[in-house]
Amino acid sequence: MKVVAILGHKKSGKTRLATMLIRALREMNYKVASAKHVHHADFSVDRPEKDSWKHREAGANTVIIVSPREVAIMLVEKTIETLSDLVKLAGDSDVLVLEGFYGMLKESDDAIKITLVRNAEELNTMKGEIMATFEDLNEEGVYRLPEEFPQLFKLILDKISC
Repeated sequence: MKVVAILGHKKSGKTRLATMLIRALREMNYKVASAKHVHHADFSVDRPEKDSWKHREAGANTVIIVSPREVAIMLVEKTIETLSDLVKLAGDSDVLVLEGFYGMLKESDDAIKITLVRNAEELNTMKGEIMATFEDLNEEGVYRLPEEFPQLFKLILDKISC
């Protein structure tokens, strides 16, 4: 499985680029998994007083919610510490698109990393394999999005194909 990581500060366009990339990969018939890092320790997709919440509050370590169109699995008190942990959760996907996870990936060479910057200052302080921006920033070696998305996508496809 190939991993593409989108890194950058808040409001740099990470989600926008992730959705563009996922959509483009799906149009080429890749099976795509995605993972989003959330910094808030109290974050949960579950809602108080819902049945699944009651299951978790009662002590279930894993809560599985099944509907006619999707399945959600909540692993209670489970931590994801390595890229390998994430890849295992992605199952049989061809590509795993990550949004965030800078701390996990900073020392890793196992992902294609795209760093989004908002201004020239960030460009000087943030380094990455591939640099991109959604801002009006004319810097050599920085992909201007969305205009240069086709070129960026071609580069990613070339790296995925290796």
